[in-house]
Amino acid sequence: MKFSLLNWNLYVFTLSIIFLSALIVGCVWNTETIENASDKVQVLFTYKGQFQTVCLSGDFNDWSPNTHCLERNGDIWKIKLFLSPGRYKYAFILDGTHWTPDPNAFLVENDGFGMKNSVLIIE
Repeated sequence: MKFSLLNWNLYVFTLSIIFLSALIVGCVWNTETIENASDKVQVLFTYKGQFQTVCLSGDFNDWSPNTHCLERNGDIWKIKLFLSPGRYKYAFILDGTHWTPDPNAFLVENDGFGMKNSVLIIE
């Protein structure tokens, strides 16, 4: 098959259009992702103490006792979450059995079961 200069130019032009279209779609998709993520706020939860595990449980994770476990550095435990504006109740779970409110929380409320939950408000 023999290509003429006109066919070659048309081939390069077509590939360029396809490439640019993919690039534009990728940029638009990325912008939407960033906009969706921008409504969330990064929150750092910390707990201090000598434990085997420290996990975070709250209404932001359907009170799961083990999906948000903190990372240990010495006796400081940390986890970063991205949360949308709202009001959140939560507690720490120490060594998988002991539920305790955040000692650094400004707000604490009764949980209705004789315990206390910490309250975080993100505006």
